[in-house]
Amino acid sequence: MGRITIYEVAKKAGVSVATVSRALNGGRVAPETKAKVLEAIRALGYRPDRMAQTLASGKSRTVGVVIPDSTGPLYGLMLRGLSDALLEHGYGYIGTESRRDPSREAALLDEMLARKVEALVLVGSGIPAQALRQRFPKLPPAVLIEREGQETALPTFQIDNEAAAYRATRLLLEAGHTRIAHIQGLRRAGRERERGYRRALADAGVPLGPMARGDFTEEGGYRAMRALIQSETFTAVFVANDRMALGVYKAAFEAGLTIPDDVSVVGFDDLAFAAYLNPPLTTLRQPAYQLGLEAGQAVLALLAGRTPESKVLPCELVARASVKHKGGVA
Repeated sequence: MGRITIYEVAKKAGVSVATVSRALNGGRVAPETKAKVLEAIRALGYRPDRMAQTLASGKSRTVGVVIPDSTGPLYGLMLRGLSDALLEHGYGYIGTESRRDPSREAALLDEMLARKVEALVLVGSGIPAQALRQRFPKLPPAVLIEREGQETALPTFQIDNEAAAYRATRLLLEAGHTRIAHIQGLRRAGRERERGYRRALADAGVPLGPMARGDFTEEGGYRAMRALIQSETFTAVFVANDRMALGVYKAAFEAGLTIPDDVSVVGFDDLAFAAYLNPPLTTLRQPAYQLGLEAGQAVLALLAGRTPESKVLPCELVARASVKHKGGVA
């Protein structure tokens, strides 16, 4: 099958080729007409010829994206949200991963410049704020998602880790638990989630429970839970992410503990597997898709000469069967 052309899109949408071109390139098109064009694009699987567009306009209509880890499921959702925002205005993206190495990330920015990207989206950026300030005058407009380290003047989109962790811990307190352990995470997210846990206990007048350091991996959660089981007593545990909660389940099973009868568990992220564990995991759902969508819309605003506002998005508590109230399942 040959490449789908703009003429076929126009025919299927029932509009002119010029209208399709305006819809793809951010020109003025009635909302209902743009919807018809986008539906035709999706139905036909049309992909704009970026090279031709670049040669004709001198612009790549491409956004460069740097994520920390290409294996992370949350980053895939962010990219989907970003792509959905950009597609409606005829933009695409090229992506790569920093592997949480600031020097590698800096080199990738130079590579993006060489590719003539029109804007940047940096996810989990670890480049120091001073280095960002020195570097970005030479770079295109940029948006940050879940930045590590100090704040910058760049539009930034992140989640309210502390408030979400506070809510998770409150759920366990309201279920009658007063000996609540915490498996800590790494980086800024881990620190903020620990603060929420500590604040909830302090507000309730409940002493801090035992804590063990994890590393956001299944193995890290497994090791941390084993250490807690061997040396501490507790009836519930708030785990800083779902991947570690998976390790917690394994360690509890090996120790002969039943979830939630012997220990209640709350995770963080709501990864796809959380609903399929036995029992299904109570957790905080990250708005990963929305973060990507908001970042994409901010990029478009910057390219149009507007200044978007930074946002902190809430997480949704997803109650399942891994938490037991002292009088039953919460």
